[in-house]
Amino acid sequence: MKKTLLFALMCAMASTLTVKAQITLPKVWDFGNDTTNWPLNAGTNVADKTIDQLGLFSKSDGTIVNFGAITATSYTYSDSYMSANRLQLNGSGYPSSPGFVTMPNQRYLYFDVSGTATVTVWFRSGSNSAARTVFVTDGTNVLGEATTDTAGTGVIFTAKKTTSGTERLYVYGDSACNISKITVTSGTLATATVTQYSANVFANGNQVHVTNLKGNTNILVYTMNGALVNTFNTKSDIIFDLKPGVYIVNTKSDQGTKSQKVVVK
Repeated sequence: MKKTLLFALMCAMASTLTVKAQITLPKVWDFGNDTTNWPLNAGTNVADKTIDQLGLFSKSDGTIVNFGAITATSYTYSDSYMSANRLQLNGSGYPSSPGFVTMPNQRYLYFDVSGTATVTVWFRSGSNSAARTVFVTDGTNVLGEATTDTAGTGVIFTAKKTTSGTERLYVYGDSACNISKITVTSGTLATATVTQYSANVFANGNQVHVTNLKGNTNILVYTMNGALVNTFNTKSDIIFDLKPGVYIVNTKSDQGTKSQKVVVK
């Protein structure tokens, strides 16, 4: 009992540090041309990470490791915007059963907006023969959506946030789709829940990857029952093997503390 209580307290103390900040809009995520923030392959195999204030989420239980990637393909949209690359999402924001939900639970983008805002999305189908739909929701309501034709012609659509408070918005597709650009205007982009500590932890097969480390980092690996199975102290990214199972990986450095669940197969 003492061990279980101690582990629960440890996990609570190891929650991700956050910052409260606001960014003057308009905010632009140009996956098609911004190779500084979005180089080729950015986003591949993410579990949950933030790039340039935009959250990229794969799946909390670690069963999805092919979130998507920046890949090279050129296209010119109807407003003359030209993209050299794309953010290629590798699947739907929800499982096929029960189907569409306004609160996605896999393969989605997210950000927090304070005040009224207009979100504009440039995207294409991830298939040359199938229509695809992209949604913008607040987790409860669909704020905007659009569907391509079967030829994969580029689509530009807007979504409206009309409330004055701070809310999290989600962008995701009904299947694989290619997003070229997202802009947010007429409001303030808040980062109330964006991670300040940038360590990234994810599993790929029987290997656990701990990346984006900055400075000396202490890594503790626990089973879900609270048993300590491994410890590391490193100043650089690390990969280690674990037996199949579900684990909690805690990372701690001068940058902060983070706790994340990983599923090892």
